[in-house]
Amino acid sequence: MLYIITTILFVILAIFFAIISFYALRRINDYENIILNINNTIESINRQLKLIDDKGHFEADDEVGFFFDEIKQLGLELEQLFEIEVDDDKEEKKEEQDIFRHTSS
Repeated sequence: MLYIITTILFVILAIFFAIISFYALRRINDYENIILNINNTIESINRQLKLIDDKGHFEADDEVGFFFDEIKQLGLELEQLFEIEVDDDKEEKKEEQDIFRHTSS
């Protein structure tokens, strides 16, 4: 009798933890999508800022340049919040290319 009760108790606990894990993973995925959308927006804004001021006219102006610099600084700070995924193979190849570039110069 004790065996049946403990088995039923473990099955109920397993189902309970499975349900909690499912909802937790779903919530994490939702938050991850929100963060990825914010990251994509930041990258888009940075690209647009570079296109707008490709000649440096806005940065050179005193009044507009102040706000432009602040927007760029805010973009850089937001960019640092996100980790950049880098493949190890690509990183090693890039390091080799950088070393080669420095030695050939």
